[in-house]
Amino acid sequence: MSKIEEIEKTQLKVKIEIEEEIEEEEEIEGEEEEDEEESEEEEEPKMSRVKRACAMATEALKEAKKQRRSTWKIEENCVLALKNCRISANFGQRLSKTEACCAPCFSTTFRGKDYEQEFINWKLAAKDGQMHIKSDQFAKRYVNSRFLPFYKKCTLCEKYTQISTRDPQTARQFADFQCPNGCQHSEEPEDVERVRRDSGWCFNEFGHPPLLQNNISYDLLVDHYVTRTTGMDATCQEGAELIENGGVAFRDTRKIMHMFYVPFTDVIANIVHPEFMETDEKFAFPKFADDPFSIYYLQVRNTIIAMWLKHPFAEITQKMVESQIIVRGHARIFFIEHLIRPILEFLTIKGIINYGAFDFRIDPLMGKVPKIAIIGSGISGMSTARHLQHLGINSVIFEAKDRYGGRMNDDRTLGVSVGKGAQIIVGNINNPITLLCEQIGLKYRNSNFFCPLIDETGQCLTFEKRELDDQVDLHYNNVLDAIRNKYQSDRNFPDCTLEEMFSKMSSGLLSAAELDHLYTRDFEKLLDFHLGNLEFSCGTAVENLSAKEYDHNEKFGNFAGEHAVVTDGAQRIVDFLQRGLEIRLNSPVKCIDWRGERKVRIQLENGVEEEFDRVVVTTSLAVLKKNPQMFNPPLPAEKRKAIDSLGAGLIEKMAVKFDRRFWSTVDAADGKLTEYFGKVPDSKSDRSLFNIFYDFSGKDPSGQEVYVLMSYVTAEHVNIVNELSDEQIAEKFVETLRKMFPKAEIHPLGQMCSHWGADPYIGMSYTFVPFGSDGDATYNRLKETVDDRIHFAGEHTIAAEPQTMAGAYLSGLREASKIVMSAKRNVMIE
Repeated sequence: MSKIEEIEKTQLKVKIEIEEEIEEEEEIEGEEEEDEEESEEEEEPKMSRVKRACAMATEALKEAKKQRRSTWKIEENCVLALKNCRISANFGQRLSKTEACCAPCFSTTFRGKDYEQEFINWKLAAKDGQMHIKSDQFAKRYVNSRFLPFYKKCTLCEKYTQISTRDPQTARQFADFQCPNGCQHSEEPEDVERVRRDSGWCFNEFGHPPLLQNNISYDLLVDHYVTRTTGMDATCQEGAELIENGGVAFRDTRKIMHMFYVPFTDVIANIVHPEFMETDEKFAFPKFADDPFSIYYLQVRNTIIAMWLKHPFAEITQKMVESQIIVRGHARIFFIEHLIRPILEFLTIKGIINYGAFDFRIDPLMGKVPKIAIIGSGISGMSTARHLQHLGINSVIFEAKDRYGGRMNDDRTLGVSVGKGAQIIVGNINNPITLLCEQIGLKYRNSNFFCPLIDETGQCLTFEKRELDDQVDLHYNNVLDAIRNKYQSDRNFPDCTLEEMFSKMSSGLLSAAELDHLYTRDFEKLLDFHLGNLEFSCGTAVENLSAKEYDHNEKFGNFAGEHAVVTDGAQRIVDFLQRGLEIRLNSPVKCIDWRGERKVRIQLENGVEEEFDRVVVTTSLAVLKKNPQMFNPPLPAEKRKAIDSLGAGLIEKMAVKFDRRFWSTVDAADGKLTEYFGKVPDSKSDRSLFNIFYDFSGKDPSGQEVYVLMSYVTAEHVNIVNELSDEQIAEKFVETLRKMFPKAEIHPLGQMCSHWGADPYIGMSYTFVPFGSDGDATYNRLKETVDDRIHFAGEHTIAAEPQTMAGAYLSGLREASKIVMSAKRNVMIE
């Protein structure tokens, strides 16, 4: 006989003995009451302390006996109805708040001759990493997993039908279910209504949390987690399948989306932990915030996120989720009636699922929608407006320029798409921009890390001095790591410019390693190349950057995977997002007047005025810096200080078209075409002038091959775009290439140049943390809402992902979410 069987046999014996004991105790109680009456007749003047203590103990014992008797009392009939069933579940086992079974049925499930071997086999799989198991809970898990009936919801009348079967069920069987005898002849079991009404069904001391079967998240989590801890039944996961595609063909997204945290790996952006609720989830669902009840929330949340991961091309609806929640017993009714809708709505509002470039509309505010204005039609404004539209709120976008898109603006005059502004996806795993490209059908090309470096004598140092190239690359990264470690280990170490700290740390590391002899002229030139690339990344000279905070966002999880180029042009993304939105072009805002108690008045330069409940400001940081008078009254001092403290970086791009691909001489040895190559400057002063050249070659609309190189200027060279004509800048561009490729025939055919600095409605590229600023604290102040009416979005408001399309897009989802969650609380109060 197994250990569990022995324990269960003993349990049953104890229960019988308890019943007999209760009867004996009742007789004794009667005798005690008679004794008490006799003692009263004796009319003793006082009761001694001992007698009073005995009386109190007797009363406590009586209360304990009553409590024990009520514990064994179960009102329900046996839900199992196996052999030797007593029908009434009294003195049996409670399986949930509304389900119980009689003792003989419970015992039969795991030691009856027809079930014992099945239980043994189940137990091996169900242990699922557990070493010590409480026997009664383990046995209840078995009953929940194999013996409770399923409750299927009719797709027509939405009544539940109890299906008693030992066979596992699939999502398809639930999705297609209809009343077997017709809806007019169908009657729900009486206890179903109890679960429908009881939103606290799971908050009880009985039973064991039900585990989901054939769950869609199983294959995503099984290699990294004990499935039981994520709410899945390890013994029944062979038929998991996503069955509804929302009218869009299924596609494989495993290369671009990994939203569940993998233990012992780096944390990346846009992930959730399948075993724990996030802080905002606990705030939204406080009843489920702690164990053991959090498992109910996590089961539904993980299922929904897994559905989104496998098919982020159509809205995930409640009906789609219902068929994926497969569990026996009343738990399924509870999930469907009380959990799926609020969790699905929450995840949608927060922009964790159901976002992007497809159309749907829900109504979490029950029609009581605020009137919203958005200032600026860049990608942050677009994402705010589109997500609000998904959440049932139409908004108005005011755009000062004669076009939408902001810094996502492409030039096609050279025959191919060249981004004047954003065109690079910085890490394509979990990146919303990558997902937008997939949803829209835009082409993007993953970048390799091969970047040959060529000096201005035509020498390719990557080929001819590979060891030196590697040494400088290693040294450069070691210096940056040393700077980061210094500030992490000593929080009180004073800030200084990155240029000063880099110089000190570089010479210090070389001296400490006795490698001063490595610092040759070529070493210095290669180091200047890397510093020039850093200046491009930040949009300013290293002498302006904070050594302590320049890379503050590295403390957050960044997007993983390779970088990519949107070869179709990033403007195509905003072209798609703007569909169906109300965008008023040529509408520069003169004043945002928020003096009133409730409404915000928008005044345009042309004199037109209009009132709104909330305003989302998505203009660039440079515009905020130059136009403090835009707000009346002025913004709070802390907000204004944050605007002034952050740096507005600027780069300008130049692209030139050629008649041939003359840079093929630096292609990789394995035949792969070089996508970009770097210029090793002759002097420090030239490192920010055409630092890297990107190959944007492709085919024009007629199918002809077009050869285009793009590069940029920044730091002290950024103003040449205003001092020289485009043709003169192109001459400098070509002159640099002729030095790098002295044997090549180079014939330019046309050029394009950006002029962001001269644009009064943009005026910059992306933000940086200057010396003296406090990094992510400044970004966080910039995202704060003013007076619960003035919201701010854009890459300058997101500490974790600044400077990127993804950061700007996510900031828009964030503000749309804040607006709806705030309005939703007001609706609930009303």
